[in-house]
Amino acid sequence: MSPRVTFLLTLAGVILVGIPLPMLTGNNDAPAVEIRAEEAARRSVYATMRFTGQPRQLQVRLGKEEWLDVDCSQSPSEFELQLPLSGLMEIEIQGQWEDSAPHAVTLTLEPDGYETRSATEWKEEGSNKLHSVFRFTW
Repeated sequence: MSPRVTFLLTLAGVILVGIPLPMLTGNNDAPAVEIRAEEAARRSVYATMRFTGQPRQLQVRLGKEEWLDVDCSQSPSEFELQLPLSGLMEIEIQGQWEDSAPHAVTLTLEPDGYETRSATEWKEEGSNKLHSVFRFTW
């Protein structure tokens, strides 16, 4: 084939492929959905809490929100939270055990589309209460 025929065939292919592109990439006339910053900043997070021993009570709280009771009947206990995933996030944990032996609580957060984070805090020996703050950043 001559260079002129090759050029014309290539040009015809580019034109045939290029014509539908503005229709595919053009503006969509769908109305814009407005999302408030508070809603956009919070995501659903799957949380798992593992603990040693059998606590009488475990509670979780984010900031100044209400305390959430965690099921202490088995370890691990799984629940879902709505958390902001920007900056430093502090989650407060309170627990109470029958005995005063040292016990550990591990909190694992699995936000959709983000890396899983985990932290462990220990209850001091001689005390039957734990009050710790878990700190996470994404």
